[in-house]
Amino acid sequence: MFSIETKIFICFVWALIVFLITALLIGSERKAIWFQKRTKYSFFNRRGIISEALYFGYPKTKEGYYVTAAMTGAIGVVGYVLYIL
Repeated sequence: MFSIETKIFICFVWALIVFLITALLIGSERKAIWFQKRTKYSFFNRRGIISEALYFGYPKTKEGYYVTAAMTGAIGVVGYVLYIL
């Protein structure tokens, strides 16, 4: 039904939507508590305004692991449904 390029694009857009909704739902305070961001930045790994809002880092609490698992599951379900189509 869809070409492989369309499926990849849909998965990419869905992942961005999941990241954005999750970031808005948990807020920056809980995101800072639950996730650890990189402490050293160089010219090559700096982020822009949108990337910084969507960047979570790696989980450091059990809540962070739950949020990461939920985001991965939501993206995986859509990827699997697109694979079936």
